[in-house]
Amino acid sequence: MQLRYYQKESVDATFDFLCNERGNALICHPTGSGKSVVIAELARRAVVDYGGSVIIIQHRKELIEQNAAKVRAFLPDIEVGIYSAGLGRREHSEKIVCAGIQSVYKSAEMFAPRNLVICDECHFIPNDGEGMYRTFLAGLEKHQTEGFRVVGLTATPFRTGEGKIYGEGKFFDKLVYSSDIIDLIDQGFLCDMKSAPAVGSVDTSKLHQRAGEFISEEVEELFSNNVTVDAVNEIVSATADRHSVMIFATSVKHACYI
Repeated sequence: MQLRYYQKESVDATFDFLCNERGNALICHPTGSGKSVVIAELARRAVVDYGGSVIIIQHRKELIEQNAAKVRAFLPDIEVGIYSAGLGRREHSEKIVCAGIQSVYKSAEMFAPRNLVICDECHFIPNDGEGMYRTFLAGLEKHQTEGFRVVGLTATPFRTGEGKIYGEGKFFDKLVYSSDIIDLIDQGFLCDMKSAPAVGSVDTSKLHQRAGEFISEEVEELFSNNVTVDAVNEIVSATADRHSVMIFATSVKHACYI
């Protein structure tokens, strides 16, 4: 598989950082730009070029399957394990393992030692406190004699209430590469975007936050059935000439309204 120029540049920048500097590296690519390809190439180089072992952690089973498939495409001769309760898989001794953080955060000892930890959607890692990601990484460090490096990938390198997730005092020490969404649109790698305000509006000023995110129950209640019906009617009217439409819902229950 041929990497796009920005994918290759981000991998090169990451290994340049890992080889010459200390700390955890962050890569920022827009949604749809192929982060799973970057993850696969990071894993391939770590194993083939440096003889390392890798664990790729993410928070959704869809991402686990997607990343595992890409890694297998890059490394057809190396077995790739999957550890996820949602997928019914419990493989942990392979050179490369794709794992769901909810399934592994209390069992880091099973995966040690690892040389490289790749975190997909890494903006979920809190800068302070514990949480599943920090618990897993602390456990991994405890159960191996040699250190490991962490590389995170995200389209949003910040957290609500915390700001940037990289820099001095942050979990990620350096943003080693960031591709620009406008450039990728201009170059034809991403579709052009058009944004227009909705006819209706919802007052979100009274929503509360928990761990840097809006409380899902409150959001779900705010976007009640009537609000959703109005929004869907507007979408139908505005996209009558489209073959398909993607809609983001606040929860599974909210999606059922649609």
